[in-house]
Amino acid sequence: MQSWSAISLPPLGLAVALATAFPSGLAVAADPLPPGLIELRDGNSTYQADLLRFSEDQSWLVDGVETIFTDLYFLNLGNSAAPRELRLEDLRSVAFSQPASNRLSATFSTFGANLNFSIDSVLLGGTPNSYRAARQETITLTNTGTDWLDVSLFKYIDYDLQFDGVLDNDTALFSNNTYTQADSSGARATLSVDQAPTAVQISPYGQLLAQLYNSPATGLEPNPGPFVDGDATVAFQFDRGLAPGESVVFNFVMQVQRQATSKAVPEPGTAFALGFVAAGLALLRRRI
Repeated sequence: MQSWSAISLPPLGLAVALATAFPSGLAVAADPLPPGLIELRDGNSTYQADLLRFSEDQSWLVDGVETIFTDLYFLNLGNSAAPRELRLEDLRSVAFSQPASNRLSATFSTFGANLNFSIDSVLLGGTPNSYRAARQETITLTNTGTDWLDVSLFKYIDYDLQFDGVLDNDTALFSNNTYTQADSSGARATLSVDQAPTAVQISPYGQLLAQLYNSPATGLEPNPGPFVDGDATVAFQFDRGLAPGESVVFNFVMQVQRQATSKAVPEPGTAFALGFVAAGLALLRRRI
């Protein structure tokens, strides 16, 4: 049985701080996204996510086996005095569509910062009992203003390769624009990008997520691994300067697979709490 807790933020203090950093305000406008989790299905794979925020219910099942805990994007606008990295829940939802059962597209806009963030996500499931699947995500950042805009994009992912039911025995390494995580059962996950990141940080669970959620907004601490025998997480940072009207496109490919053929054992969960001082953030993560 699994135990969970979602993110909890003080409703007033953080909103005041963000509104101070951005004079136009950061109160979220009417949201065209559907309520609850967005679900993609294809082949042997089901992906569920809340695009806006950390969710205890995010999931990527491959032949019924869980393979992910958290998958998030963050932004840092170089000319701002933001108390922390922006999350998609801080932005205004502009458009959403789900043209097929395995695909979604969404666009968000910053308040007063003239930046559009667009995501196109496609799930590519494998054949039943192959224990392999992939997701492709295209992220487009567009400067819609009349001045140059410095921006940092952060891609954070926390694979949970539950093919052996153990979360803390993984190895991880970033090389040649690809992050690779594996465990003793033969399970393997990768995250590849089509351009070199400014920085890559591999850290144990909790440390990296706290860094991205907490004040102040900052860059990653370069640490591409190798990471050995632990509960690995990773984030990529991309620093870009966009001219007025300019766009930059990032193509991410995430793949999971298992070499072993034995049936996976569901993981029992217990609570593991982290305190986040600056934002009053509390997380619980499923563990053995």
